[in-house]
Amino acid sequence: MTNLEKYQNAFVEGLELPCESVESATMDTVERWDSIGQMSLMAIIEDEFQIEFEPDEIIAFTSYQAGLDILRKRNIEF
Repeated sequence: MTNLEKYQNAFVEGLELPCESVESATMDTVERWDSIGQMSLMAIIEDEFQIEFEPDEIIAFTSYQAGLDILRKRNIEF
């Protein structure tokens, strides 16, 4: 499984999104992306990529695209 597939699957599992909705996901557009959904998503991504998010990264993680940018800064390639 590629890193991109792992990342996308985290949204499917953590926020219960259909695959076709993942790339457009933002906190403002996904009903399940509340504080509990955020922590679930963060935990899945941390497990998949063997990392631990900093508090400022969790706060900045407000969309699918923002998450990609954060992970790229940690040298995770997609």
